[in-house]
Amino acid sequence: MEFSNTGGMRSPFSPRVKSVAGRRPIGLNSSKKNQSSLLQSTEQQSGDVIYKSPSMTIETYGAPLPVMVTETLAFASGDVSVRMSPCGWCWLVAGRRILAWPRETSTPGVPTAARELTLPQTDLAHKADLVMLFYEDDAQMPSCVGVSPEGVVRYWASVGVEGTYSDSVCELAGQECERLVLARPSMLLLATTTCTLVRITTSRDGRAGARCQVLRPAGGWLGGIGRRVSLLFFGNMPAHPDTQKLVGVVVLEGVTDLPPVSAEEAEECGNEVVALVASGPVLQLWRGSHVQEHQLRRPLTEALARAHLAQGDLSSLELTALDVHAYGPSALLLLVAIGSRTPDTRLALAHISIEGADARVTSLCPLRAPVPREDEPPRCLPLSAAPLLYCSSYVSLSTPPSGGGESEVIEVRGEGDRILGAALVAAAPLLFSRKHGVLLLRPHLRTHKTVIDSPLDSPCPSDMYEGNLSLYEIDPHEVSALATDLCGRLKTAFLFHVRRDPAVGRALAELLPRADTDVDAAIDRAVLSVAEDMLDDVPAGDPRWRVRGSAVRVALGSSAALQASAQLRDKQRAFSLFLDFLRAHGILRRFGKITRDDGSTECTLSALCGLGARLAGMRALQRRHAAGAPLLDAALQASAADDAEDDPELSEALASGALSAADVCWRRVTRLPQLLAALARLPPSADPRAAALNAQQALDILANVMSEMHSWAGQWTAWAGPVPRPAPSLGAHALLPALIQLHTRAVTQCARNCPDAALRAQVLEGAAALADLALVEAEPLRIGARTGRLYEKMRNDILQPYVDEGQIERALVLAEKFRHLQLLVDVCVERDLPRLYAYIDKFLEEGMAEIAFDRLLSAGGPKAALAIRELGERQSARLSAWLSARSDRGLLALHQLSRIRDRTTDAAARSLANAAAHERSSLRRLRTLASLSKLCTLAGDDDPTSAETRRQVEERLTLAELHDAMPRELRAHHGISDTEDCRVLDPEELVQMYIDAPMPLNELDYKQALDLTELVPDMERRDELRLRVWCACIRQDDWSSPQMDAPDRELSQKIFFRLVDLVHIMGGDLELLLPPVEDILTAPELAELVSDPRFHYLLKYGYECVDTDRDMQE
Repeated sequence: MEFSNTGGMRSPFSPRVKSVAGRRPIGLNSSKKNQSSLLQSTEQQSGDVIYKSPSMTIETYGAPLPVMVTETLAFASGDVSVRMSPCGWCWLVAGRRILAWPRETSTPGVPTAARELTLPQTDLAHKADLVMLFYEDDAQMPSCVGVSPEGVVRYWASVGVEGTYSDSVCELAGQECERLVLARPSMLLLATTTCTLVRITTSRDGRAGARCQVLRPAGGWLGGIGRRVSLLFFGNMPAHPDTQKLVGVVVLEGVTDLPPVSAEEAEECGNEVVALVASGPVLQLWRGSHVQEHQLRRPLTEALARAHLAQGDLSSLELTALDVHAYGPSALLLLVAIGSRTPDTRLALAHISIEGADARVTSLCPLRAPVPREDEPPRCLPLSAAPLLYCSSYVSLSTPPSGGGESEVIEVRGEGDRILGAALVAAAPLLFSRKHGVLLLRPHLRTHKTVIDSPLDSPCPSDMYEGNLSLYEIDPHEVSALATDLCGRLKTAFLFHVRRDPAVGRALAELLPRADTDVDAAIDRAVLSVAEDMLDDVPAGDPRWRVRGSAVRVALGSSAALQASAQLRDKQRAFSLFLDFLRAHGILRRFGKITRDDGSTECTLSALCGLGARLAGMRALQRRHAAGAPLLDAALQASAADDAEDDPELSEALASGALSAADVCWRRVTRLPQLLAALARLPPSADPRAAALNAQQALDILANVMSEMHSWAGQWTAWAGPVPRPAPSLGAHALLPALIQLHTRAVTQCARNCPDAALRAQVLEGAAALADLALVEAEPLRIGARTGRLYEKMRNDILQPYVDEGQIERALVLAEKFRHLQLLVDVCVERDLPRLYAYIDKFLEEGMAEIAFDRLLSAGGPKAALAIRELGERQSARLSAWLSARSDRGLLALHQLSRIRDRTTDAAARSLANAAAHERSSLRRLRTLASLSKLCTLAGDDDPTSAETRRQVEERLTLAELHDAMPRELRAHHGISDTEDCRVLDPEELVQMYIDAPMPLNELDYKQALDLTELVPDMERRDELRLRVWCACIRQDDWSSPQMDAPDRELSQKIFFRLVDLVHIMGGDLELLLPPVEDILTAPELAELVSDPRFHYLLKYGYECVDTDRDMQE
């Protein structure tokens, strides 16, 4: 195997002279490897060195190839493919033969025997990408799965028993299989060229076999004719367009916010997300049968534009995905070819962050590499030092174009030799050469920041060393000698790190104190202090500032540039280097929390992220000012005046004109919130159109700056991981209250009073964008126990003006995003019921159905009927549970109506009867509840329980009827209206009204009183009340001058005996209802009458007549 290399090295501190890249053949081969001075190395080599240079070494690895493998490689007539597995085995596929062997043996230098397996018959070519070896259940020998291009799956439970296998067929509708990967032991994933995914599950219980499950119907992205069918008509043509060719399959196991799937699928797939990438470039994310597709062209072109890597019309730029790898638990590295013509094609590496079903391109870095060949595009391995690009004819450690150096390219020039495969095994890059077998590549140099891990907001690491940063001119040894505090030691370690002296930098970093507390640790305070000083450093190249700087101050963020944009850019580069230093030496992991000015605590990582966001926002604001934003001048003046109040020297410089307001503001990056608040608080113009125009400009500027800040925070999350966001400051001069004040004024005043419809629409559009960003900023308040209500009020203050101004759609969009469910209900109840039902289905678990119930039922009338009839039908269980939990008796009937709708009439009858029994405030409600209960008992089953319920209901209905039957004079005497509703009186209370009635009553009235006594549950009390009713009836008549000669006629004129006749005629039981004569004669209220013998006689005579009639009837 012969190689040639191309490349050089360049230090950021070396003279900046451009070098011309070119290929220089060195002509090394394995027989002369010990004769080169480049081969001297202090590292212990484990194999024979094949090639060595200052940047890498390639050596043999593992055991020698088995004889059968060597012969096959030497004499195979067709295509040969190789694959290496993390399980320790390699396999070669030639024709239908699989040759599998372990890479290493217990006896060094002794080759092992290869195991030969036979793949299923096929009309197409087999390849190693459709074969997988893996260990199952602590087996001594690995299992093997091989798949033919048509989808015939052959499973060997052990490669040691090549004749024992089972076949199964995947129904792929003519699609061609492309890639087979191992998700976990006993579960593999098969992807077709058209990106259909198949889950293959192996089993060794009983008869070994493999089960295939197609996760999506065949058709994939093409949705058209399969390859086998197309062969019949068109011959051996490509299976699908190149733009939709499968590039790779990656299994991710650390993705957060996983899309919901069924319980069965969740058990099968666990937390795994399968990423399929097509060359389009298109990304599919699978979890079980749930799939989310992302077109990556637009985010990649936007990343190219941000990195200034593409000019002109980006829509015509051709992007092709070439390879993909997992990068951490929830990210992908995508190798992309940029350009349509081969000589102009460039390569770039994109970092894609996966969050749930979302995919974001967080960074994109160009690579220096050989021009890709159309027939064989390169693939990559993501090494820690630099990406390794390879194809059959070369291997290259790639570097960014702006690095100033050259990528090393090793060409394979041996006769008949070529690279057949590569893999990362335990973080070691392995190559497979047709001539030398398995090779190990050892990168020598490792920069502190790789192309893969480029700092935030920087296209590539070499950009760190361009520009006018003064920190490159600072001698770290001098700083170390002057360092007396923790901040000085931290700056010294950082400067050594920048000078690429990792040993000294690491040693100094280890001398930094560990956090001795979770809050306000010394290292946390020192890091934030250095970062803040870096962002607020004066520009070293501006002579107006030089006299104001301290001679001994170490200005890490100072710049020799004079333009404000360049100064801020250099601060960004210095800050990115500082973050790289913190992560490289593990300082980020030590952080705890710090105490803010308002007394609350904040995560130190979050505070550091906030400083970076301010820097990104200040750069965006400066760009807007440079592009021409007159409104910003007033804000700069106001902010600079506030800064100068506490700095006499600065005030003097501003007054003399030595410094402008912009100079002051661009320098002090940490005061960006105060500058934005000053812009938001600018007083409006008296002219309505001018006021609207100023509001539109302010809204646009603020939205642009805050978007940049949020974008930077998103990059931070992808770089350092998620951190809790702190609650925003709410003081008198804080930014968030100023934004809300500007937003409210823009919507309710500027837009409303603007005479120009087009300008008014622009103001409302800008206000909606700012509202979105402001609510995102305020969201940390939502989770606080004391600030939750404040957030809800703030959210309502932002969204309600849109409803008041008739901007319903804007209000609903924002309310939906920020979960203002009450506003969604209030608006949709009046305007759009179908949309309300859709919102309830979407936010069902967040309690929106209950909010809608409360809104509709509290309104009463048709709205309450709507809740029962339509909402209740959609959310029956939730409505029933909500009504059951309410203590309001007025809603109980509605609850039972919902039960009636659900045909649970027996339960509804019992609940309604119980409610009627306890109803005291409304006679009408009592009658309604009892009537509904009676209706339910009639509609339900006839059982003892329903009979008892019916009896209770009849008693309540009787009580209601007796209320209505009271004499008008008696009702008026007790203040009971004939037309209006009244409270429910107890039977005893009603009987007492009859007994104490001051007006004359007749026998019908007293009969109603006796009927009321039937409703008294206590028998003794019931008999007592009956006696008093009879006594009251006796007192109604005049007994002073009775006609003793005609007692029958006298009795017929007395109300007492007419009541006796009435009770008898109406079927009453006189023996039960009529008290004994002795009880009447001994009643205290009749003591005066009882003393009259005539009364005594007539009473006994009447009882004797009653007894006589009873005897005659019997």
